[in-house]
Amino acid sequence: MKIAEVLSRANWQLILAAPVAAGILHICATLASPYLTAASAYSRLAPGLPVNRMQVLSVAAPGAEPVPFMSPDARYAMCRFDARGGPVSVAATLPPDLGWTLTVMTPQGDNIYAAASVPSRPTPITLALVPSEDAFLGVTPEARGIARDVQPPTAVSATRGIVIVRGPDKGFAYQRQVEAVLQDAHCAARSF
Repeated sequence: MKIAEVLSRANWQLILAAPVAAGILHICATLASPYLTAASAYSRLAPGLPVNRMQVLSVAAPGAEPVPFMSPDARYAMCRFDARGGPVSVAATLPPDLGWTLTVMTPQGDNIYAAASVPSRPTPITLALVPSEDAFLGVTPEARGIARDVQPPTAVSATRGIVIVRGPDKGFAYQRQVEAVLQDAHCAARSF
């Protein structure tokens, strides 16, 4: 009878509210964590990267990674872009192999564009990074009655951030191939 007596006197609203409150606190802490870190990934990477130019990073040695938890089985090329002076063109061709990605990240850590390779064919990517207020890139060739034989660049609205090309490091035999793809990726400022 003691258990039934205790259960009948229990405040069920409080018992149900406790896990709900804990869940809300957990979600808030998770969403706030990027703003509570001492140094963001952008603030760690930006000083070592040239502006509007792709740079292939050297192989990350254990304990000497540019940012914590960087995957040791991958190679990276990065470009710190600043589109305040005009659009920035980004181009890369991801080989027909699994594991290749191109991402555009903001200084706050938001992923605003991502593309991954597919095993059946090369994945050409051409982006035009433009400030939010400058999304218009001019009249298209189609609007002027000219047929276009190439895919137009995808306009991505971003003022500052980092473009990351990531490729799998499959060992010494593939080192030249991976390095060539990373070297081929480029990022450059262009005029309006």
